[in-house]
Amino acid sequence: MARETWGSRVGFVAAAVGSAVGLGNIWMFPWRAGTLGGAAFLIPYLILLFAIGVIALTVEWTLGRSTKGGPIVAFQKAGLPGGKYLGLLVNIVMVMIFAFYSLVLGWILRYFIAALTGELLKTHPGAFFEGLAFSKEAMIWQFVVIMLTVAIVALGVQKGIEKANKIMMPALFALLIILAVRSVTLPNAYEGLKFYLLPDISKALAPKTWMIALSQMFFSLSVLGNTMVVYGSYLKEKDDIPLSAVATAFGDTAVAVTAGFLIFPAVFAFGLEPGAGPGLVFVTLPMVFQKMSGGTFFATLFFLLLLFAGLSSTVSMLEVYVDSAITKLNMDRKKAAILLGLLTFIIGAPSALSPYYFESILINISTVYIGPLGALIAALALIKFGIEKAYEEVKKGALFEVPTFWKPWVKYVYPAVIVLIYLYTIYGMLGG
Repeated sequence: MARETWGSRVGFVAAAVGSAVGLGNIWMFPWRAGTLGGAAFLIPYLILLFAIGVIALTVEWTLGRSTKGGPIVAFQKAGLPGGKYLGLLVNIVMVMIFAFYSLVLGWILRYFIAALTGELLKTHPGAFFEGLAFSKEAMIWQFVVIMLTVAIVALGVQKGIEKANKIMMPALFALLIILAVRSVTLPNAYEGLKFYLLPDISKALAPKTWMIALSQMFFSLSVLGNTMVVYGSYLKEKDDIPLSAVATAFGDTAVAVTAGFLIFPAVFAFGLEPGAGPGLVFVTLPMVFQKMSGGTFFATLFFLLLLFAGLSSTVSMLEVYVDSAITKLNMDRKKAAILLGLLTFIIGAPSALSPYYFESILINISTVYIGPLGALIAALALIKFGIEKAYEEVKKGALFEVPTFWKPWVKYVYPAVIVLIYLYTIYGMLGG
């Protein structure tokens, strides 16, 4: 079976940005920036993005293109001991991530419909969320989200994933800019802009700020040893990996940074808490929309924006293990998408009813304890493949000369950074 490829470089970058852009950009980025001093978080994030993030993308795309396969194939072909089973591990991790992510996106789909009908602005946001979260109704919306994702993935790389992201990504940017412009024109928005753009240098230099910025950047770009390896495997030799990495990192960050211009002026304009955390999207911002002129219109746009951001990520998640089923089991794409989508729902459905299963089982195991190891495995696989061979691969199709420092950076610095993130995260989870 001939392996599918991207139809164009623009389509690939749109899909890669779509994979990277998700709820983490519009929800977690402003949340972390809000709790760590606004601009004080933004400065280290931008520095680390181009020092580490771009390299991370080139690593996984180079591994995918050179081996023409997803994690299971790539780790095996690279010669990594136990590569088949390590590839299976990162596939399982992605199933778990999609399982909980689909629940959150189901909540957002319900919020979008409530905003569209005007129901959301007539109800207390806290009561609305409590009535929805961890309920049988939430399970129904979760199923709808999974089936929407299945429909896109079943159409294939060019007709489904690439085409959907070519539509969703420009729409997402347009919606975000409209909302950000409205937000910065609110009364007292200046205080929010000052918080977001004028850094407290002492906070910007704090080690904790840098570590959390590093962790946010790392996971925001979807470099977990699975999605970007698969996407890299669809690249042609003429495709420019380094330039695409810069474009993807820029696009992903542009969404996150613009989200800050939407959220902080609005939060300060209405005297709310910038570090509201998980309640920011589901409780705090609906309160803002209730007080804002044209609130129904802007609430509808905002939750449509979140829906697009989330779907662009769930599509890339499902594609990871659909690709494995096509490659290793010779399954038809449509059949694989449907069966694996249903499997995801079976695994994720209990999270719609149990907060413990949602957080302690699905989220913590997949994103904290095992997830970062996927990126380390991919880095080690590329090292095992051979840094010199990898360097020749990453240069193929490159418009500009790839600097030779890419080799020691990939071989020594990048794996060390992954280990550092992992240990810091585990330390934080243990109450350190």
